[in-house]
Amino acid sequence: MKPGLRWAGPRYPASRTISCRSPASFRLLRSRPGQTFMNAALVRKARQVFEDPVLRRWLCRRLVGLEKSPAGFTVGRPPYLRGAFPDEAPQGPVFPASRFSAPANSLEFALPGETVTLEPGNPDALFERQYVDLETLLAAHRFSWVPLAGSGVEADWVDALWRIWSDRFGADRTGWPWHAYTTAERAINIIDFARGSGLPGDPDETAGLLAAHAAVIRDNLEYFGDHYTSNHLSNNGRGLLRIGTALGMPEAARTGAEILIAEAGRIFGRSGVLREGSTHYHLLLTRNYIDAWLDADGAGLDQAPMLRDIAARAVAVVPSLMLPGGVPLIGDVSPDSPPGYLYLTSNPDPTVLTWTEGLAEDARRKLRLLVDQTNPVSSDRLSEDGWHRFGSSSWEVLTFAPPDGWPPMPGHGHHDLGSFELHDHDVPIIVDPGRGSYADTEYESATWHSGISIDGHGPTPVNRPHYADDFRRRIVPSAPDVIRLRDGRCLTHAGFARISGLGDAHREWRFDDDAVSIRDRIEGSGNRRIQRRLFVAGDVIVEDDFALLRTGKRTYRISGGPPPTTQSRPRWTAYGESRLGTVILFDQSASLPFESLITIERA
Repeated sequence: MKPGLRWAGPRYPASRTISCRSPASFRLLRSRPGQTFMNAALVRKARQVFEDPVLRRWLCRRLVGLEKSPAGFTVGRPPYLRGAFPDEAPQGPVFPASRFSAPANSLEFALPGETVTLEPGNPDALFERQYVDLETLLAAHRFSWVPLAGSGVEADWVDALWRIWSDRFGADRTGWPWHAYTTAERAINIIDFARGSGLPGDPDETAGLLAAHAAVIRDNLEYFGDHYTSNHLSNNGRGLLRIGTALGMPEAARTGAEILIAEAGRIFGRSGVLREGSTHYHLLLTRNYIDAWLDADGAGLDQAPMLRDIAARAVAVVPSLMLPGGVPLIGDVSPDSPPGYLYLTSNPDPTVLTWTEGLAEDARRKLRLLVDQTNPVSSDRLSEDGWHRFGSSSWEVLTFAPPDGWPPMPGHGHHDLGSFELHDHDVPIIVDPGRGSYADTEYESATWHSGISIDGHGPTPVNRPHYADDFRRRIVPSAPDVIRLRDGRCLTHAGFARISGLGDAHREWRFDDDAVSIRDRIEGSGNRRIQRRLFVAGDVIVEDDFALLRTGKRTYRISGGPPPTTQSRPRWTAYGESRLGTVILFDQSASLPFESLITIERA
């Protein structure tokens, strides 16, 4: 959890006026004697405050008592749980007998952002090497490569690496290897492996260590109050459920199911879509709840029907998030698994494994029945939760406009209100660039998305967990509004209104048989630098005042007022994996109010 920045300096007389909007005012605050801002631990937060006028405004209001701390809560203790369940010993888990040998050949597999090669003489290297990205290290500790290998998994290597992991990390149950989310993922992956190949390591010791995983999750639940609890807590519950049913630990299973059901009300909207602003994360959480339902149903738990209902509501959303050319990666891309792995049925690419292929036949039958019996959610219901799918003729658009105008918090959405993905038949034309790493703030911002920025500002402020809803409404005074047009949609939002002199922004998408037009109107006053961008999936050639996009066998002519410029940028297709895309930029200075048109037409 990221605690808010606390003021440790002296109070000033009431007559002292401090502007909450100016960086100079923050320098004034920092210069007072008795401050602790020079402490190196606060340098990063001081930089955040200096660069973020909304955060400065909140801090000033907090200093004078106009903003309160979030409601009190106990970290790790969701209020709906009656109490922690007692330690339970595994009760004779039933797995096939295991027969493993020392690995004889090298092993190569993918972790998020890296490909790892291990040699039989040095298997410890997996846990000794330095990883650039923390998510890569966590994936190694989660054994995330095991399910992704499918039936081709090298069982001897799983056994060898599990023995190494148990010896090195099994006793000292602290730090990143035992983070609750990682602990749950590791336990689930080892249990799923054991159902086909037997428990790795010494079976009795492994069963005991997996039972200890449940205790660690129980004691470190990722509950951080109503304002900052994410989908992680639901996955803590999934880990408890899966461990409990596999090892005959009924209290762990019951508690896990209770968490999953309670958290569904927090993380899913009325439509059934995940509230966190990411298509990939919706697919991931849909998989998680299907997995939990199938496991609970197989174990005969009372909570199985309710878990099925939650899974069905999430499944109902999936068709609306899948455009004809594939799933747009709007929002963050999860490091847990590649997008193609999370398809509910076979992937259109026969070379891509999906998680359903690892299910037992009875479980696959139940899932097919669930999918067949579930009607897609209506577009009106989905739009209430911010997701808008629309189009005409062969054109299809998907865009996310968060209901309150802020990127979800907690969540995995980006600061790209007004950005969108456009497909022509099954050809992606305008694409969301995704995000290749949690450390990459550029792809989280509006910088590379298909939207608009004004004087370097994106259309949404940075959201923070300690902001109250009333404060958010002070900054973004009205919710985004999407209305139907005869031949398209119009989005109106107040995201730029936080900046002096700027008013509402309007974006219209209109369709005819051979073209899409995108009209932007910005209210306000003054001369501004206005940048409109399109992130496209193919090769681009600039000719005079327009750009030619070639993708597959099709060519499109794109114009937008000033002569465009282009820049090649990574388009993230999975966490840490990319192919090149192109950003088309229309950059100009103009007086407000401003209006301009982008046209995309088949050439």
